[in-house]
Amino acid sequence: MTTTHSPAVTDAMARVLETEKALGVRLDYMREMAERGSPVLEKIQAISAMNRPEAQSTLNPEIRCFATLGAVQADDCGECVQIHVNIDRAAGMDPKLLQAALDGRPDLLPGPLATAWRFGQAVATNAPEMEDLRQDMERICGRDAMIELSFHLAVSRFYPTVKRAMGYAQSCSLVQVRAA
Repeated sequence: MTTTHSPAVTDAMARVLETEKALGVRLDYMREMAERGSPVLEKIQAISAMNRPEAQSTLNPEIRCFATLGAVQADDCGECVQIHVNIDRAAGMDPKLLQAALDGRPDLLPGPLATAWRFGQAVATNAPEMEDLRQDMERICGRDAMIELSFHLAVSRFYPTVKRAMGYAQSCSLVQVRAA
């Protein structure tokens, strides 16, 4: 039995498949949104577009990478962590440093990246050391970059929340650091 979808649903499914290909993972929660014709899918795609690094950014891409990776790891969504790792590898991040973060070994990261990873973890868990780490991060990258980083941290935590609420979060998936 073949299901016939409306042109809008077919278009939405095509966009989801394209996103899956770009990210290197299945996005079952987005597939469901597309199949149901949910207007939420467009909103999620708009958030994704807003989260792309800007050319005029004052935020160091490595700082952004390790802070958001720390936050997503704390949110315990394996698929989301894999997406971050895939994006970070494609952006040229060092696989050994990514693996150290995945292993929870900030002692193997250069100082600013270790601080960024710890900060992301602290923000996600509202840890007592968060304010000290925030001050350290601001000394490292400046106030303008901290404004950008706060946005990227919030957005990185958005997806695990949506997936968890819909029943799609997978905390036990194996994350692999692959070649870019």
